[in-house]
Amino acid sequence: MYLNFLQKKVNIQKLKALPKRLFPLWQKHSKNSQIVEVIDLLKIGTEILKKNKIESPQLEVEILLSFLLGIDRYRIYTDKLKVDRSFVSKFFKLIEKRRKGFPIQYITKKVNFFDSEFKIEKGVFIPRPETELLVEKIIQIYMENFYPEKVKILDIGTGCGNIAICLAKNIKNCYIKGTDISKKALRLAEENAILNGVKGKVEFKYSNIFSNIDEIFDIIVSNPPYVSETEYKNLSKEVKNEPKKALIAGKDGLKIIKKILNKAFYFLRKNGFLILEIGKGQKEMIENMSLNRIEILDFLSDYSGIERIAIFKKL
Repeated sequence: MYLNFLQKKVNIQKLKALPKRLFPLWQKHSKNSQIVEVIDLLKIGTEILKKNKIESPQLEVEILLSFLLGIDRYRIYTDKLKVDRSFVSKFFKLIEKRRKGFPIQYITKKVNFFDSEFKIEKGVFIPRPETELLVEKIIQIYMENFYPEKVKILDIGTGCGNIAICLAKNIKNCYIKGTDISKKALRLAEENAILNGVKGKVEFKYSNIFSNIDEIFDIIVSNPPYVSETEYKNLSKEVKNEPKKALIAGKDGLKIIKKILNKAFYFLRKNGFLILEIGKGQKEMIENMSLNRIEILDFLSDYSGIERIAIFKKL
């Protein structure tokens, strides 16, 4: 229904996505179908996303507008920009996709992580802010245990390459191998390594966990799938737009974690480290596992107080 905007006069009583206080704004532009003020699109788009319970609706509309316009977000407010009917049509198509739960990162095809920008596409897992804790901890472990020696790191389930690339950018003397079972993810990771200037420090390779690995590493890291089949049913429609294989890990969410814990010993040097991101409530289950010649060192909580990072060391 948004595409009727500027194309013909509409019955404003049928525009249920808008509150009554914005009807005059809608009417103003319905009378002049050629030019629209961007600031008005910001207001209308924000109200639509807000009504559909999208978090940070104004910020998201700013991102969509700046994406379409190819400008920085602040210029939406400072430049008094105006656009034509064609632009408005494109804008509302994106608003409609976002309203239905399609991730904004897949719309703009980019995501920010650990002060770096990455290309992202539908079919590849979207990096989360809490995973930045994983990167921070690995940098700390390197500085306390390996610096200034060269360190070899394996990133299992690399996705778009965000963990491997951020480590390569922040650890000067390192070699990092990122693996995945998704060819699309590996292609994106390669592109992101070039984008972030670390192509010579990282290598991406197809491997199902350790299936195609024949090296020994100082550190193994993974943000594996850890959602249970039951938990998946209750996830938001937005998260369900992401690849299932990157989320679900069996009935208890520990299927992949168990495989990593069972074989990590064979691919770690003596006193090497294994760092995993885990799900809510999985700390106790991991503590009760019979581990294969590795020991639990610590668990770290994320910003919400959820135990999110598990740290192990080879005996």
